Amino acid sequence: NLERPDEVAALWNDIMRAIADLAAIPPKFQRKERFVAEVQISHGWMHAGYPIMAHKCSAAALLNVNTARTEGIWGAIHELGHNQQRSCWEFPSHTTECTCNLWSVYVHEVVLGIDRAMAHPAMHLEERNSRARQYVQGGRNLNGWDMWVALETYMQLQEKFGWDAFKKVFAAYHQMSNFPNNNHEKMNLYAETFSLIVGMNLAGFFRAWGWPIETDTEQKLSSLPPWSDHPMVQYG
Repeated sequence: NLERPDEVAALWNDIMRAIADLAAIPPKFQRKERFVAEVQISHGWMHAGYPIMAHKCSAAALLNVNTARTEGIWGAIHELGHNQQRSCWEFPSHTTECTCNLWSVYVHEVVLGIDRAMAHPAMHLEERNSRARQYVQGGRNLNGWDMWVALETYMQLQEKFGWDAFKKVFAAYHQMSNFPNNNHEKMNLYAETFSLIVGMNLAGFFRAWGWPIETDTEQKLSSLPPWSDHPMVQYG
């Protein structure tokens, strides 16, 4: 019953342009992303890869423009986000199910016109604040910094510095080589890179989230004005 395939195509063109835009890559992909809806798939409700796999009952939502623009399609964009993750700025297993959601939030707001608070139940402001508070009360232990808790770190950065900061950070990583191969060093590189992009010393912010910020990183950023009123200050 697909009466307007042109509208579906236009929507997905907009979505894929937004995916590329946030990732700081050319809008024309080297190969098309593909969704395959099947009776049985190898893992979960959906999974990323080539192609992205989903259960057959998910197919209708991928083709319904009205539903996409009113209720959203978080899961599908989540999987497309997985396909944009890069190991150089990923900190597994903490961010494996986290940073892909940057694309979910971005596409829902920029393309679908759905505010982040309405795009997924876990994005309600009360839920977000509660997770941050509980994380601090639990000792800011990185063992608990994953998925939605970790996403809050990135959301706080986005709400202060905007999406352009992320685009510039991703673009900066495209120009780098010889990346660290452990989370500790990669997190310091990310803190340094983001700080330089936005022109503020974010060492205190990341440390407030339990990141292992090194003295060397602090020294590199010492000439920048500190982000002293970041959201984690309220939790002490």
